[in-house]
Amino acid sequence: MSLESDLATCDIFLVDHDLNSRSSVRNILHNHGFRELRQGRTIEEIREVLSKHMPDLLIGSYDLKDGDFIEVIREIRQGKLGNNPFLPIITLVEEPTPEIVTRVVESGTDTVIAKPISTAQMLDRINDLIESRKKFIMTDGYIGPARRKDSGTPGVDAPNTLKAKARGEKLNVMEIENMINSALNKMKTLKVDIVGVQVAAHVTNLVPMLERSGRVDPSIRNELLSLLDITDNAAEILAGSNYEHVLLLCDSLGNVASAILASRGGNPEPKDIRLLKPLSQAIQACFSGALTNVEQVNAIADQIGAR
Repeated sequence: MSLESDLATCDIFLVDHDLNSRSSVRNILHNHGFRELRQGRTIEEIREVLSKHMPDLLIGSYDLKDGDFIEVIREIRQGKLGNNPFLPIITLVEEPTPEIVTRVVESGTDTVIAKPISTAQMLDRINDLIESRKKFIMTDGYIGPARRKDSGTPGVDAPNTLKAKARGEKLNVMEIENMINSALNKMKTLKVDIVGVQVAAHVTNLVPMLERSGRVDPSIRNELLSLLDITDNAAEILAGSNYEHVLLLCDSLGNVASAILASRGGNPEPKDIRLLKPLSQAIQACFSGALTNVEQVNAIADQIGAR
């Protein structure tokens, strides 16, 4: 930790069913200047505390006995639990198998620490959250700090009360809420932009797969289902934005994807396959500003035969 850090006011919520593990982490934190330490043992306590209180850091065990800590993390990141989707989170894992570590990383946690926990490891990870926390990103089914595979993915700087307090800044509730709302607005803009990126990625994969296979095999089915998730959720993302007119094309693309999926392993209509690429290109044109209104979108849809 930096010698300039002021850790006494950092509010940490430590949740672990294992008394020995919980005591070990508490002692590490207390011995290095942290004084605001709230402790718990269950998922129920996490839900209760986060419904009323905003800690600066959540440290939780993957192995809590009364529920799934991974689902709690996802609910936090999706804004369904607590009032800070950007809450720094450290996940403790008793048996860090590759499968468990992958599941934790994909949940949106900031970092993973294997038990038994060393002092150096815990302090290094907290210092990383204070000094060099990763940007928040949004991709297919994921919201959280950028992972290794997300290099180059656009992200936003997350509000970080842990960092602010560690540096001695005094924040009131309104200032914290403003920080969170500002970051949420940036995430919403990022979410809108990502619709076009996701559509292009799935269509780029689908067209050659369909041309090679000529039928809906399991891998093509998965791509189609992912594409439908995007088009089905587009209304929620784009409504009220400057790209609301894109919804007409998203609906058309979703209808085409549904028609291909409905072939159930048979041969999809060649016309439907041919429509995928021009519809995707029209959606990209909307996001680039080349198509700016409903009339233009309708004309393009008629031109490519998507209606």
